[in-house]
Amino acid sequence: MIDAFYQRPNELLKAFRARLSVGRMAYEAGSFSMAARHFQLAVDHAEAHMLPESLKARALLGLAKARAAMGQFDKAKELLEEAVSIDEADDDTVLDEAEDYHQLALLYWRRGEAEESLRIARKAWRLIEFEPDCPDELKAKLLKHFAVLAEQGGKLNECEKYLDDALDLIEGSPELGKQCSIYGDVLLVKVILLAEQNRLAEALELYPHAMQIVEINRGIAHPRVQEVLSLFQDFQNEKIATEAPGNLQNSLQGAQVKSKHGII
Repeated sequence: MIDAFYQRPNELLKAFRARLSVGRMAYEAGSFSMAARHFQLAVDHAEAHMLPESLKARALLGLAKARAAMGQFDKAKELLEEAVSIDEADDDTVLDEAEDYHQLALLYWRRGEAEESLRIARKAWRLIEFEPDCPDELKAKLLKHFAVLAEQGGKLNECEKYLDDALDLIEGSPELGKQCSIYGDVLLVKVILLAEQNRLAEALELYPHAMQIVEINRGIAHPRVQEVLSLFQDFQNEKIATEAPGNLQNSLQGAQVKSKHGII
């Protein structure tokens, strides 16, 4: 009886982690409704069995990301704010809090609120800037987000600096490297910047390489890959790209706003 009593918490934790893992796998595969279902099960499990709030926050974050990917921005915002409130109260979850803010910044950007997105992204950066255990991927994602916001604000030199910093970080990171998904995402933003700077030959040269990395990591059927192919469709058309460069630039205008999944 005593052994069974002490084993029960471990069983509850394993069940929670299993639901969280399935949710994350579904999310990475682009099955966002399935991911939302399993993340919700994880949230329900954490609440029903009174697991630590920090664990519930991880499930809330996953659920928010899945909801946002499905276009349910208001619900995602509510979930993220709940995760933030949990992680802010725990001094041992600084990196989790930074990831909460990163996702909240992305959400505000998708809602068209660039100033609020920048404010929240800066808050995330302040949490991790001097944090030795911060994953390089989170730093790279925030640098990419700063670059996108700078490009949208017409600050092209600032955008280029953020992109170069992100690429240097990724290329020199033992955790990442040139075949990771964030590397492809950063290169796609670089393509937009080059096109806006009228460096179309460089943009056209870089685009296939960026897309190859994105496709390798996510697969051609992934919703985010399909979105990118749609946003950059004129890059597939050699005649438009070479004979009508003005059309090429126009096709990228507002690409970030159209990017529901936030890959750009």
